[in-house]
Amino acid sequence: MLYSLIAFVVLLALELLYFVVARRFHVVDRPNERSSHKKVTLRGAGVVFYLAVLLYSLTHGMAFYHFLIGASLLAVVCYADDVRDVPSWLRMLTQLAALIVAFYIPVQGIELWKILLIIIVFTGILNIFNFLDGINGMLAAYSLVVIGTFGYIDLFHIHFIDFEFIVTVFASILVFGFFNFRNHARCFSGDVGSVVMGLIVLFLLVSYVKAMPSASPSVSYLTFIIVFLADGGLTLLKRYLNGRNVFQPHREHLYETLVNELHVPHLRVAVSYALLQLLINVGFFLVADKNLYIFVCMVFLVLFYGLFFFYLNRKMEKGLKV
Repeated sequence: MLYSLIAFVVLLALELLYFVVARRFHVVDRPNERSSHKKVTLRGAGVVFYLAVLLYSLTHGMAFYHFLIGASLLAVVCYADDVRDVPSWLRMLTQLAALIVAFYIPVQGIELWKILLIIIVFTGILNIFNFLDGINGMLAAYSLVVIGTFGYIDLFHIHFIDFEFIVTVFASILVFGFFNFRNHARCFSGDVGSVVMGLIVLFLLVSYVKAMPSASPSVSYLTFIIVFLADGGLTLLKRYLNGRNVFQPHREHLYETLVNELHVPHLRVAVSYALLQLLINVGFFLVADKNLYIFVCMVFLVLFYGLFFFYLNRKMEKGLKV
């Protein structure tokens, strides 16, 4: 408890210090045609997630130093992109390098296709966390559920990582959420927050899988982030099928449609995503067949996604006819 309190206070102080620096150098997010906000807001406050990793490492004998180096690579380039646009090729190379270093992916003894598959999947997850950080409270609420789930696993199921690492990350989310989980957010995460949080989630996921008694690989553990995966993946698929450039910025995600087209409040959408993921995660621990469970969850999410946009398109067509 004492460590948790100290971590929270230190991270809060660092976040407030960042606000001073961001105002001084005008590190802000200005609304554009793709934005879901209307006011100029401080950007890059998600750096507190990286600072949580750094704080834990400095107070625990540089534990997980491979992960720290990978997170540092990501944080530097992503923050540079938040301040001034960085070429897409540099962002991609940095993500690849960060993943290889953070997870110490060996190039010997493993088939090339397996290494490529791991990198592609992990890169996709990093970018999905970035895609889904577009409205107030979304990243904070969703991350609390995901990190909280790993904390529950570590305490009550299988000890797979130092619990104080989870506590430190959880504290950073609370700090960021205090300023972001509002109708009028005081700050936004920026790429430095969303991408680093994606890396943290991947690190916890990999650590958990490694600690499991069974060595057989399973995709069932992706259940813990399946709501984000479904929205991000299905939106890319929809754009591809409609002949649109999947790499071009847009605001066609389901959460963006709810906020921008149907005018559902930001926080209501954010809480809905978090609660749905929480409900799915609870179910994961109650069922015996985990692989069947993730299949059923994915089918449900695909059907819901498809029916929602089918209904929305029909409604828009009727409106145009009138």
